[in-house]
Amino acid sequence: MKAESVKIYTRRVTSANKSELIVIIYDIIEENLTLAEEALEKDDKESFSNELKQAVSFVKELLVSLDMHYEVSKNLASLYIYISRCLNFALVSGKKEEIEAARKVVKKLGDSFREVAKSDNSKPVMENTQQVYAGITYGKGLSLDETLFDADSPDRGFRA
Repeated sequence: MKAESVKIYTRRVTSANKSELIVIIYDIIEENLTLAEEALEKDDKESFSNELKQAVSFVKELLVSLDMHYEVSKNLASLYIYISRCLNFALVSGKKEEIEAARKVVKKLGDSFREVAKSDNSKPVMENTQQVYAGITYGKGLSLDETLFDADSPDRGFRA
């Protein structure tokens, strides 16, 4: 994954509630799959392998975080196992078709969780984080600048 993407996801995680965290994981998996396909086209086997392994690790995280007391969790578990199997086959075979099969399921699940996240008004999971405001400034050229709100607060960080 690109460094800029890591920064974007990090910012999203700091202000996300539980539903939004799941959406972020789906977004990361989709980006990993896109980068893996690009690496496959460039015949960059190392990047291909790294991106697929990272996608598989996020799918496993989704799988282990399921609460199996609910019927929907059992259905999601079987879908996550299917996605993981497709990605592992792609890793071994180097076939784009396996990635595309996994992407279809990931896309549909991601869209479903996006709809759920729209109605989730719970508080962010992380507390005591800085607020980041971004905007385009006037001056030489257009540039996106970020401003940290309350950056010098003594209450930030870990509390013992």
